[in-house]
Amino acid sequence: MTDTVARTGTTPPSWSTRKFHAVVWTVAVTIGFELVTIYLRFRTGISATQFNETAPLLLQVHHMFWSLPLLVVLPFLWKTPKLSGAILGTGLGFILSDLAHHFIVLPLTVGNTGWHWP
Repeated sequence: MTDTVARTGTTPPSWSTRKFHAVVWTVAVTIGFELVTIYLRFRTGISATQFNETAPLLLQVHHMFWSLPLLVVLPFLWKTPKLSGAILGTGLGFILSDLAHHFIVLPLTVGNTGWHWP
């Protein structure tokens, strides 16, 4: 990113509006959701199994799956670059946050991926 971009907040000339919004939203959602996930997962010191016994269903589902409805509606919003970029970035952020949680955070904190296969 050039100094002009940082100063004016505009997209780089070679980037489309959609790409810029997708990248910004992907980074923001990945970091934001991972911080929320870490807080919810480790605030009480209970295991994932104990957490799942008490948590609402939406908190038990891998947030990677939250991206599916967003990615399904994305083609219908493609003509609006800012909105489609934000939806795409949010969906990608959910996916990357879930992968980061299972393959970076959990191995470093609990020693395994915590990946539960059906």
